[in-house]
Amino acid sequence: KIWNSVTGELILTMEGHSWNVTSVVWSPDGTKLASASDDETVKIWNSVTGELILTLEGHSRGVNSVSWSPDGTKLASASDDKTVKIWNALTGELIS
Repeated sequence: KIWNSVTGELILTMEGHSWNVTSVVWSPDGTKLASASDDETVKIWNSVTGELILTLEGHSRGVNSVSWSPDGTKLASASDDKTVKIWNALTGELIS
């Protein structure tokens, strides 16, 4: 959910994860959000419309944390599967 921090008004709800959301982070340019979940996925959303852009799959346990690269082209995700994965944030391709 995106809330107006001044008025407390709900602006937008994004739905798509099948389990708890553990981390949410804005892209450097503010146009996207990335969310990590115990459902073993990372999702990338349009922060204006709430539209799901990409689902990143590759972890074998819940994802605890997600972070954008400074230029917004990559995402790092950390999981209970004891791995950190690097993703292409534009295509969803697993880099490493």
